[in-house]
Amino acid sequence: MTGTGQPVVFVGDEPPMGELAIEFEIVTVRERTRAVDRVETAAVSCVVVDGREDDRLETVAAVREAAPSVPILYVTATPDGTAAAAATRAGATEYFAGATDETLVDRVATLSVDNTDAHRAATGSIRAGPGARAPLAERDGSREPVSMGDHRADVVTQLLETTRALFSCELREDVAEVVVDAAERVLGFDVVSVRLYECDADDLVLTAASDAVGDLFSERKRVGVSESEMGDSFRRSEPVIFEDLQNSSQYDYGPLRGAMTIPIVDHGLLNVGSPVSGAFDDHHVQLAQLLTASAAAALERADRREDLLRHERVLETVEGMVYATDGDSRLTLVTDPLAERLGYDRDDLLGEHVSLIFDEQAYDRAVRHVEELLADPQRDSGPLEATYTTADGEQFPVEIECSLLPGVDGSFRGTVSVVRDITQRKEREQYLQVLNRVLRHNLRNDLTVVIGYAELLSERLDDDDLVVAADRLRETATGLARTSEKTRTIQYALDRDGDLEPIDVAGIVDDAVDAFDAADVTLSVSTADSCRAWADPGLRAVVDNLLENAVHHTESEPTVEVSVTRDGEAVHLSVADDGPGIPPAEIDVVTGETDITQLTHSSGLGLWLVRWMIDSYGGDISFAESAIDGSRVEITLEAAPAEPSDAMRSGGQPSS
Repeated sequence: MTGTGQPVVFVGDEPPMGELAIEFEIVTVRERTRAVDRVETAAVSCVVVDGREDDRLETVAAVREAAPSVPILYVTATPDGTAAAAATRAGATEYFAGATDETLVDRVATLSVDNTDAHRAATGSIRAGPGARAPLAERDGSREPVSMGDHRADVVTQLLETTRALFSCELREDVAEVVVDAAERVLGFDVVSVRLYECDADDLVLTAASDAVGDLFSERKRVGVSESEMGDSFRRSEPVIFEDLQNSSQYDYGPLRGAMTIPIVDHGLLNVGSPVSGAFDDHHVQLAQLLTASAAAALERADRREDLLRHERVLETVEGMVYATDGDSRLTLVTDPLAERLGYDRDDLLGEHVSLIFDEQAYDRAVRHVEELLADPQRDSGPLEATYTTADGEQFPVEIECSLLPGVDGSFRGTVSVVRDITQRKEREQYLQVLNRVLRHNLRNDLTVVIGYAELLSERLDDDDLVVAADRLRETATGLARTSEKTRTIQYALDRDGDLEPIDVAGIVDDAVDAFDAADVTLSVSTADSCRAWADPGLRAVVDNLLENAVHHTESEPTVEVSVTRDGEAVHLSVADDGPGIPPAEIDVVTGETDITQLTHSSGLGLWLVRWMIDSYGGDISFAESAIDGSRVEITLEAAPAEPSDAMRSGGQPSS
């Protein structure tokens, strides 16, 4: 039972043990509503809220609203300046960092005994830490303890004000200055410095110092991390108290006898010195850790801001077409080349909504593109094609590489985009499409006429040499017509939309073999059941060309063996022959191991078509020597469900 005769309410999943449970009557609750009900319906000396659990700040606020006069102690496992500030705003009376029963007992006992309106008016804020001693007041240049009751609220106020000041800093140097000033006031020592870590040199650089430091470290502005005891503290991320500098350090610290060094996470160190040995204890360390926790967050914010400013300065000097937007999609940066292409003065574009430069439909696509980037944690950039509108109403196509621009607090700050005018490329593509259609159409029609006349000549000529010439003319024209058809199939492979479906590979092979017309060919087929793979009906063209290729590379009476098998999640289609084999140079070009030049190029389009089609299916193609002393081409595709279904795949990925 407490000194007030009233129980202590503990809000959390794990009830306090040890001396706390022995000294007090503990009522443990887990839900916020239970805690509120308890303080509203019964006398309570103190409420202890376990801040290690989620949503406990809401519990603090609810209890404070229900019982304004009840002291609330907010507890975390380690010192946390952000948590301290948040708990204060929520209505906590004091903040406690650490979990030692003895100190927690003292804190609860103090709050329970002092549970009066007068006490709360004086101390209605967060305490700096467990086991805290009275702050120190200055007298004749030295420090001595004063009443904790008189000064506790002032210490907490200073910590909260420091947190606000830290997060208003834009530069690392400014953060260091604020930390030094706050450490002087909160810790009560004159000799304070902050050293920030410089990664490139692996040095701790003296960045800010109190007036009392003077020239004490003038010869040691930079200290290597591996050169001193404080560097060891930084490497281990652990605070260190030096009881006697004169005997424990290799350096001359002048009048200083005691010191402590507190890591600011991986950003640097807070160092505090004293002319008195043994001047520091765990309380000072905990106060300093509260301060450095906020300082670390502020330094992280300043680092991100400096990076962003540096990037913006780089963008300002870029000669290409680049722009940036803020979170409201307004232009914050536009390079001169882009402004000139759009027909605007650069200053006239700044502040305008980015939709001003987009075609309406293109802007909708751009919005969806950014939304997709925001929804995918693995991507922060990606390309899209769009249409821009100039100041004169002219439209032109562009390719945009759009990247998300994170804010200093990790939130969405806007985008930065690199723009490329693709007008000439689009015109070239259009010209090639027209040229391709016209040439293919005319070539097919003209070759049909040539083939017809060649056959007529072959039938009516009496001269054997002329008959042979007419036959050769017909064969050549027929070959050209087939090449034209292959180019159309290749264009289909390149233009297809990427949707895949389960295809019966064995059925495709059977149909292709039945329709294959070649004299003096020994053709054998071996297929297995359930050989369905992700492809599309264009797979038939792949099989036709593999069969034609096998016969083409064999001089007379070729033997061709075709097999379809399934191995786990893969379907294998192989075509083997007994011919002289595909020339290695041709294989190297098709597989990409050798570049295409005027001297090294594939003699036909068949293997190219096979490769491009299989690539579009997400499959593999390989070449080897066959078991019958010829060539063997094997296609590997991803197996599909054995039973027919309406499943579709897009871009080589299963539908969901």
